[in-house]
Amino acid sequence: MSLRLKSRWHKDKHRSLDEISSAIGFIIWKIAANGLLELENEGFVTYSNDHRLEVMSEYLAFMLQVADRMAYERMENEDRAEFVNGLAGYLAMTFVENKQELLGAGDYRTPFIELLNQRAEQYAPLTFADNEAKIDFLRLFGESIEAVMGDKDRQWITQYIIEIEAPPAVKRLAKSMNDLFS
Repeated sequence: MSLRLKSRWHKDKHRSLDEISSAIGFIIWKIAANGLLELENEGFVTYSNDHRLEVMSEYLAFMLQVADRMAYERMENEDRAEFVNGLAGYLAMTFVENKQELLGAGDYRTPFIELLNQRAEQYAPLTFADNEAKIDFLRLFGESIEAVMGDKDRQWITQYIIEIEAPPAVKRLAKSMNDLFS
């Protein structure tokens, strides 16, 4: 399935890091939602809306780390921290809104932020270079998705994520970030 993403500003003017992080957050959400649909279209089974959002949370954590690595190559540390924090905030807000809409009221933000922080520590020592996630980076993503999928899908999902799902998602985000930061 082809995913169309708008990643250019309508008018040329200077954009704040907050505006850029919100735009990138929206794009990451769309990439993650598309990734979830692709998994389901390939026959991988999700059991409920809550399960779907659990899978989405792993996509979002992965894509946040990809965006952080891409930002590292183009920004000073202070700007990068502002961008990544704004992006994480946008993703958390969107995740919580969706969780509340589907499952009702609850504290969904705290566990989501804890997941983002946990994954940030796990991805930190892994390899990412030239806007490309290397095999160890992709393997963690695949294993994270595998951990939330049912037993039926566990033997195939990591390889599917590494070989088929993650590389185009990283390329889409790289293109979008290049477009929005230019």
